[in-house]
Amino acid sequence: MLEMPVTIRVPLPEEMAHRVDIEELLARRKLAPIEEGFVYTANETQQLPFTFYAAINVNNSRLWEVFTALSQLFPDEELSCVYGLYEEEPVTTDYFPKQQVMAQLQKYATELAKDAMLEFGLLLHTKAQLVELFVTESKYIKFWGSDKAAFVQLMLDLGIPQKTKLAFIDEYPKITEPLRRFVPNAQLPQTVVYGLDRAFGVDRSAL
Repeated sequence: MLEMPVTIRVPLPEEMAHRVDIEELLARRKLAPIEEGFVYTANETQQLPFTFYAAINVNNSRLWEVFTALSQLFPDEELSCVYGLYEEEPVTTDYFPKQQVMAQLQKYATELAKDAMLEFGLLLHTKAQLVELFVTESKYIKFWGSDKAAFVQLMLDLGIPQKTKLAFIDEYPKITEPLRRFVPNAQLPQTVVYGLDRAFGVDRSAL
């Protein structure tokens, strides 16, 4: 079973009393393959310049390590940062040097990796290629790219196996709790977003 972030847990049946099918869902969840691994899907449409999409489950204690490793699959040039609060439209910044973006995200590594109110990622989109790395609020990873061999080799180096079937936390009911309940000195999600806005010069009044 996947190691979830401390902020996400399986609900008790009485906590989801408004759902008549909750016991059935929780029973199905126990059997679901929510475990470390990745699933790969080829891009069949070619409407955007990427060749594959992958969804990746990783134990939460390793999420930042895997995110950092995947960032190395981006060319060593400028890229955008994508971030925001869950259920709000994420911000996509202007282009900045990759090292600068990663340095700013590193300041909030604990909050970004564990707070179920935050989503974030990296984006490089040109006419020739699309590379995108995104961590959802449920703390699994989505990746779009073109170099499948490099991606698969990185996953194997990290000990993350390819699966024919994989399930994800947000496919089933879940309870989320504030990160400060477990990490008292953690920054509030709104504070993290504000800090990133300042770092990347985002003017929300102009959005």
